[in-house]
Parts: sequence; C-alpha cells; structure tokens
Amino acid sequence: MGSPTRFGRWLRDALQSTAGPNDQDGIDELHSCIEATFSHRNFPDESDDNLRQRKQRWFELLRKFQKYGHFSTGNRVTVLEGGDQCFRAMLQAIAMAETRVWCESYIFDNSFLAETFFTALRDAALRGLDVVLLVDYIGSFSLRNDWVRELRSVGADVVFFNPVLPSSYCVGPLSFRDHRKIMVCDDVGFCGGMNIQEEVGEEEFGTSRFYDVHSKLEGPCVADLAEVFRDSLREAGGRVMRNSIEIPARKEPGVYVQILQSNVRRRRRTLQKVISKSIDAADESVLLTTAYFFPPGFLKNALLRVPARGARLSLLLSGSSDFYPLPGDLLAQTHFLRNFLRDTPSQQVKVHLYGHRHMHAKHMCVDGVFSTIGSFNFDLYSARRNLEVGVAVFDRDFALKMQNLHLKRAAESRQTFYSDSMYHQPWVRCACALAFGLVRLSGRNVFDGLDCFQRKWLLRKASLTFLLEEQSAQFIATSMMWGLE
Repeated sequence: MGSPTRFGRWLRDALQSTAGPNDQDGIDELHSCIEATFSHRNFPDESDDNLRQRKQRWFELLRKFQKYGHFSTGNRVTVLEGGDQCFRAMLQAIAMAETRVWCESYIFDNSFLAETFFTALRDAALRGLDVVLLVDYIGSFSLRNDWVRELRSVGADVVFFNPVLPSSYCVGPLSFRDHRKIMVCDDVGFCGGMNIQEEVGEEEFGTSRFYDVHSKLEGPCVADLAEVFRDSLREAGGRVMRNSIEIPARKEPGVYVQILQSNVRRRRRTLQKVISKSIDAADESVLLTTAYFFPPGFLKNALLRVPARGARLSLLLSGSSDFYPLPGDLLAQTHFLRNFLRDTPSQQVKVHLYGHRHMHAKHMCVDGVFSTIGSFNFDLYSARRNLEVGVAVFDRDFALKMQNLHLKRAAESRQTFYSDSMYHQPWVRCACALAFGLVRLSGRNVFDGLDCFQRKWLLRKASLTFLLEEQSAQFIATSMMWGLE
C-alpha cells in the first residue's frame, strides 16, 4: 500500500531534526501503534488519504502527550465492569502476589467487603510480602481501628492521607484529598473509579448501589502506575516510602498506555491537559461517562467545541444522587445541564441520565481510538484540588469496548432535553441554582489556597519579586553612601 509509505516518509522528515537517539525507539513504537490502529481492517470505509491524515494528526497529538506522563507499549488492559467482577480479580491478584501489595483508595469502609480485603492484606503481610495500605483520612473515616492495629502488628504499613489529627501529620488544608484508586500486586495493576466500599459491590460483595468501571493493567505500564502510588506516599508526608519497581515484561500483542496524574501542589495537571486536548482533537465523536457533572470552565468549553466542529457528543451521567437526604449533586448537575443543553444543538449532543444506580464510572472514548479511565470526575474538586490518576489507552479494540459500555448503559437510561419541564419550573430552577452556586463556591481557591500556580498569580509574584529586589538593591546602595556629601 502507498499510504503507510507516504506516512513513514512524512514521519521521518518531521522528526529528523527534533528526535534524539534515545527517542527513536519510542518513535518507532508509536509509529507502529498508529499504523496498526488506522488500518483498513479497522476502518474499511476510509480512503487512503483520510487514513493518512488521521495518522498524522494522532501521531502529532500523542507525541505532545508524551511530555505529560510516562508511556509504554506492550501492555494489556482489561475492562472490569461492576464491583463483583473487579473485586474478584483484585482479591485473586492479592492471593497470587509474591513480592508486594500496594493499595490506595479514597474510601475503605467497615463493610463485609472491606473486611474481605483487610483479611487478604493481612494474609499477604503474614506471607512476608511488602504490604502498604494508603487511604484518605476523610473518605476512609469509617475504617476500623482494630484492623489498622492488626495490619501494623503483622508488618504492613497503613498510611492516612492528610489527617486532621495529629496536626503534625496534616499535609494541607482539609479540602486537599487523595481521590486516587490504585492497586499494585507484583506485575499486575488496577486503576479506575472503584473504592473499597459495599455500595460498589453487587450480589457477592455489596449492595449494588453504585455502577462503576475499573481496569486491570499488565505490562510495563504497571511500573508507571507504581510511580503514581509513590507520589501519593510522598504527598502523605513521606514517612512511609518505597523504591521504584522493576519494569514488568511486555505483553504481546500489546497496546499503547500512558499513566496520567493530577497533583496541584507539584504543579502536575497532566490528566486535565490530556483530557481537554483529546476532546479538542475529536473529529467524529466523544463519549463521556462521568459522575458529578459540573465541570470547570476549560472542560466545559472543550465539550462545547465538540458539536461546533460537527462531531457527536454523548454524555452518560448519573440520574440518582450520592448524597442523603438532600440530592445536592443532582440539583447542581441539573442547573449546569440546563445551560449546557441550551447552548448546544440537540441533534449533535445526547445527554442520558442513568437512574438504575448511582453512576460512578469515569471513562471517555474519543473517535473510537483513544480512551481514558480513572478516578477523575468532571468537577472542580478533581480538576484543581484532589490527587487523581488516569489511564490513557490508544487502541482501536479497547476503545470499542469502552464505547460499547457507554452505549449499553445509555440505552438503559433516560435521555434528557432542554425542553424537559424540570429545567423550566421556577422553584426547581431556584433550588438547582442555589445548589450549583454552593458547589462552585466550595471549589474556589479562597477556601484552600492550593491552586497558587495560575498565570495571574505567577505574574503577580514575578512583579512583586522584581519590585522587592529593585527596592532592596536601592536601599543597600544608598545605605552605604553615608559620609558622602
């Protein structure tokens, strides 16, 4: 075929002046992934010219993404839908581990499911494994103290992220939370939206109140996921630390995976950047499944630009609340959706509300080739406050799986339109606007001081530093002129 040859020629010409010798292997691997994805087998109706253009565009985009986080090929990513399937896989991985079990969760409750994981972690520590349990102090407030004491007594490390007391263990404002969900068992990793809580479990492990999706990772990307876990330990105060793990063996045939994170204190917003830029790159479709949908401005604008370019936008959101007794999350979401649906053409935007369970899954599919899954919600807290983690996968087959998950649950949901009465009833509108205002207010920087690296702040800091240095220099110079007339 002529197209791969022409694309290869373009690729060599484009990178000849910029790629160093150490970059060539990564370029070749990315080139192979691009060629395998945009083939006539995957897109039989596409012309050679269209395929070549898509190859060029996505190659340039993925090359830009590589500065945002570690990436690798030769990985295997398995979608785990529902708590029972996920928890069985995680417990099996803990039982089969021979070296380490590192577990990080925002919520670790006191349910039967949590007790099952506690027992598995305790048994792993008794087998001599390196066991670390890192949980958020607020999210895991119900974690039983006797479990913590027993885990520590058998040699496991238990770390609470940003506790209120003692104050010496506090690492930031109360709103600074660890929202990541990570598990590393030797050469197997897990990442997604699932906490260790009974609401996520189904018939075997819980109450089936939440619907969620997780992922199982194998291959070199597990080492990159372990680095995010080590970052969480550092952010927790650094009292418990671990070394990097060896890079696991490749899985063939493998997929291209990039591990992304958000850590505002370290000025890392790689997850937000990749999500917004990949949305802006969509030519055909963006399928987004998320909870707590009241995104900050840069994500809202990126979504609004999707139908403006003629691409399809499908949103799968929760139609049931996570809050009791007042459904504040749904009220705030309703206010946002009213304005969002008003500003978008209905024929290109579909919004579905999943009402069977609380929709807690967080994944996205762009143009049927690029997917993300992780802990990131489309809200202010995830965008500029919490520690977050995400997995980006560039692979046609994996993207189709994520796309089918979205479409299957969307078919079970209720599509909402701007003409729906709930968007126009005066009392409902007032309640929703009030809830949204409170959500926006609680996410402002004035309440935590974390987001201190914006351009305006940096400009003010630079100006203030310049003035102080200028005045200091003048003061020192003039103070040494005594005796001169």
